[in-house]
Amino acid sequence: MSSDRFRSARWAVVEELGDGRWRLTIRDEADDELGSFGLGVEGPWDPDVEPHVGFVLTQIGLALTGARPWREDELGDQRAPVLPLAPVG
Repeated sequence: MSSDRFRSARWAVVEELGDGRWRLTIRDEADDELGSFGLGVEGPWDPDVEPHVGFVLTQIGLALTGARPWREDELGDQRAPVLPLAPVG
C-alpha cells in the first residue's frame, strides 16, 4: 500500500467497539479522518491489540513517534502521534 494516502497523517486513534472489536483510524493535524481499519484481533489493549496496531501502521507506511506514544484521549480512545516512514532507496 502506498504511503502517499497517509502523507499528512499525524494521529493514530484506536477505538474499542465492544465484544473484543477494535477500530484504527488515521487522522491528519486537523483531526480529519484519512482512513480507518477494522482490526481482526481480540483482547485487551495491552498486550493483545497494541502490537497489532504497530504492525498495521508499518504496513501502511507510518511510524509511531516518541518513547511512550500512546495516551488515552478525552473520548477514552487510545491516541498516538505518527509520521510517514522515510522512503527506502
